[in-house]
Amino acid sequence: MQAVEKNLSGYYREEFGRIARFYDFGVRQAFRWIGGEIAFRCGIVAAADVRPGQRLLDVACGTGTLARLLAESAGPASRVTGIDMSERMLAVARHKAEGRGLVPPQLEFIQANAESLPFDEASFDRVTASIAVHEMNRQGRMNALAEMRRVLRPEGLAAIADMRPPDTPLTRLGMHIVRLAETDTLTDMWQDGLFRELGRAGFAWRRRLIAGKGFMEIIVARK
Repeated sequence: MQAVEKNLSGYYREEFGRIARFYDFGVRQAFRWIGGEIAFRCGIVAAADVRPGQRLLDVACGTGTLARLLAESAGPASRVTGIDMSERMLAVARHKAEGRGLVPPQLEFIQANAESLPFDEASFDRVTASIAVHEMNRQGRMNALAEMRRVLRPEGLAAIADMRPPDTPLTRLGMHIVRLAETDTLTDMWQDGLFRELGRAGFAWRRRLIAGKGFMEIIVARK
């Protein structure tokens, strides 16, 4: 049974489409200070326990870096799908994937809303989201997390990576700078607690991994 579009938050930051061509450069520069972007995203792949032959979904995939790493890790027998609301971001993602020889059906990108995923229940073995959930308002986060759980197969894993509340002088300083480019949805996610939100979305088992020199966390949850 596919999701029915109702009670969606309607929240979306339009600027992501405008910065699609420059997004990768900006992310690489930001992650230089906390261990590197690829190392961080490879940590998500490892946390998700990706295995050959699985079907994988990357939610709000942006320019597709994590989706590409998932496809390379899982191998040609697997099927990886990245979804994002920005067609401009997806165009960059497709170009990057083709340059690595990753084409459908091994890796495909679809324009879709994370709050109403166009897939049947129990369609995927693993679902990931990387530095994306904090861009959603509270209703949007809860809708998206519930959808991630819905499309997971029984015992499937979700690996959700995002910025964590600062708790040291270094992370407080760093996040003070980061928040200059963020909206209040980031603060709201910290206040409500992403770990708790995953529980409210129906994930019974969860564990938290600290990443990116304490600036990031990866929450692994089982359906």
